[in-house]
Amino acid sequence: MNEEKLTLLLRRFAIAAQAHESALEDMDEVRANDHARVIAGLYAAIIREGEQGREALLTLLVNDSPVVAGMAAVYSLRYDPPRALELLRRLAEQGGMLGFRASIAIERWQNGEWDEE
Repeated sequence: MNEEKLTLLLRRFAIAAQAHESALEDMDEVRANDHARVIAGLYAAIIREGEQGREALLTLLVNDSPVVAGMAAVYSLRYDPPRALELLRRLAEQGGMLGFRASIAIERWQNGEWDEE
């Protein structure tokens, strides 16, 4: 895959993460689920690119939007747990709904609820 296409996938991932957050804030379960499916599909496309895709996703951990960075961290847990957990812990410390969701992601990871392959 060329770098331009991967960049486009990352942009779409970021937009979908923000739209997902907006739907959650609006308590719109249908819209939130729709955006979650889009995010999962984009993640699959990004990861199909192997190491280049995984590294590209990790670049979103420093995104200006904590929502985007947090979503990238959740999807990067399998590939770089130390970096992803570090970000999720920072978000959890900030509190609010995003912090709560980050703490749940950490808990699920630590309890082995997500496959560590």
